[in-house]
Amino acid sequence: MLNRYFNESEFQYAIKLLETDPFEAKERFETYLNKYPTDYYARAYYVILLTRICLFDEAQKEYDAIIKESNNDTFFAYNAKKLHGFKYNMIIAKLKLLGAKEDYQSILAILNNYSEMFNERDHKYISYYCRSRLGAIDINRIKQNDNAYRFNQTVNYSEELFREHVKRHEADYNLDAEIPNGAIFTPDFPLDDVINEIKKHIPSNKRLFPGYFDDTYYFKYDNCGRINNHLTSYFAIICFHNSTNILTMYPVCNCQKLPYTDLNYLKENDINIKDNRLSQIEKFNRRFKR
Repeated sequence: MLNRYFNESEFQYAIKLLETDPFEAKERFETYLNKYPTDYYARAYYVILLTRICLFDEAQKEYDAIIKESNNDTFFAYNAKKLHGFKYNMIIAKLKLLGAKEDYQSILAILNNYSEMFNERDHKYISYYCRSRLGAIDINRIKQNDNAYRFNQTVNYSEELFREHVKRHEADYNLDAEIPNGAIFTPDFPLDDVINEIKKHIPSNKRLFPGYFDDTYYFKYDNCGRINNHLTSYFAIICFHNSTNILTMYPVCNCQKLPYTDLNYLKENDINIKDNRLSQIEKFNRRFKR
């Protein structure tokens, strides 16, 4: 007998493209939920997807509808297995909605009420971020520590620290490394010029919101980097929500169906690569088997 309330294989089909093509995933979710409107677990997942693609008003409307409908569904109230996953997804969805609104006091309240649902690392950072935004952390007592890069940048952002951090994705940094980074910009990638250009395009609506406090933007620049020795023409930047404060940037792949900005027009303004850079490119190609 077919289950009238959910279908696991169809649900998995809906979430399969969540990261590589979230807009197609949205259409799949809508098809699924038209068939199984009382699968509140899936609907909570759908809210998370909507926040990911920055449809915050639509996500809030769906969240409110789920709360109302699930509370009136007596059959669902007795499904303990589904309730646990549903409750977790709804908390995550609520945190993301509050993060988008920058309502840090409400996030802290939820964190305190449901602390058992978060691992220690996530709980610590979410709390730290919110308290820093509320002015509850003394900047003078923060010690710069590379192992706590995100914590340092949260309370006292430094572009110099970001520039130092992004070096781990540069070709020169990895040429002699025993274990090179899996995501490396090519030697001729004009990192400084690109960073300056990026700032003209952010903040913008051409972004994703995969977490609680960060925006992710994608850019295209032909042959800009390598992912595990395979050439790619895309890179991502992550910055604090609604800001130009970049946390990191690195080459990525499979971005054709994500919102991205094409920066290849910068190549038209590029001068010819200098001879000393050509030698670095040759070394890079030999090391990474171009």
